[in-house]
Amino acid sequence: MKKICFFSGDITREGGTESVAVMIANGLAAQGKYEILILSLVEQKKDPFFAIDPRIKRYHLGEKWIQPGAGYLKVLPKLKRFLKEQKIDVLVDIDIVLDILSLPVRGGSRTKVISWGHFSYYYEQKSLYRRIILKIGASRADYCVTLNRENQSCYERYQHRSRAIKTIYNPAVCEKREKNVPKGNYIFWVGRLIERKGVDYLADTAKRVLTELPEWKWLVAGDGEEREWLETYILEHGLQDRLVLLGNVSDLWEYYEMARIHVLTSRWEGLPMCQLEAKSHGLPCVSFDISTGPGEIIRDGVNGYLIKPFDCGEMAEKIVKLAKEEPLRKQFSQNASLDLEKFDLQTILNSWNEVIDSLCV
Repeated sequence: MKKICFFSGDITREGGTESVAVMIANGLAAQGKYEILILSLVEQKKDPFFAIDPRIKRYHLGEKWIQPGAGYLKVLPKLKRFLKEQKIDVLVDIDIVLDILSLPVRGGSRTKVISWGHFSYYYEQKSLYRRIILKIGASRADYCVTLNRENQSCYERYQHRSRAIKTIYNPAVCEKREKNVPKGNYIFWVGRLIERKGVDYLADTAKRVLTELPEWKWLVAGDGEEREWLETYILEHGLQDRLVLLGNVSDLWEYYEMARIHVLTSRWEGLPMCQLEAKSHGLPCVSFDISTGPGEIIRDGVNGYLIKPFDCGEMAEKIVKLAKEEPLRKQFSQNASLDLEKFDLQTILNSWNEVIDSLCV
């Protein structure tokens, strides 16, 4: 069998990138068509946050976090040796930053490199470091996989990458369980508590919404560097027990089932897993209409609302409207499944098979 290795910064982390990477790796392993491996730069935790199929072998190049940049130099010989010893046929870089490691060391080996972008093309342009790496990956990777059509269009238009490029969406998977969870007056937000996820917009919007909806609560699943700031905001604005911080949640299923509305306040996204999960649970979604992601998931005014970035006032108005108008909310919920077929896991695995097979000729 061909050996396919997914290359991660740290596969034990709890982010959306790691979630979808594990999901795809597990799905490919279950097919029995390839031998699947996962390699991390480092593994900072003993056990991964997301369950990895026991058939998948895990490796790492170190145990202490390596700061991108000059620190990567010492990793290059380790990675080159790994590719050669393991006889890797295809290396899938989970995040374009890893292209700066994989592309220089693949020479003299059988390994083909897939550059898999997980963020908005426009987000990548904000950093000179990432912008340079994107340009290198777009010109030198054996295959480029983008998360949405707009990103692919940007690769084609600005990077002149017209060959060996494909959009493969993140999958929307809703586990079927017998347990019936009663709905409550809950608004649900999922993500890392970091600047890119718009924690400040989350706080501003939640304050406006909860003032209008005294019987509702806003649940926040996730953790990160801005948690302390958010905790202070909650205290200063008297939102204790209203804006509830759940921390990292390994199993979100019950919260999606409990909630009535899902909200995304991000500044940048590639293709937000939380929105796909919310749709699969029948939740109306409210999101800023940022450059990539939400516009390919939400039908505005049909199963959710796309809000002008970053208008917290309009976002709050739409959330309150959905909360107060139950017939409208139910109609949006019934329409949540629209377009879900293009995010079907088997469809997405078939696309990955096509890409991998094209490199393993």
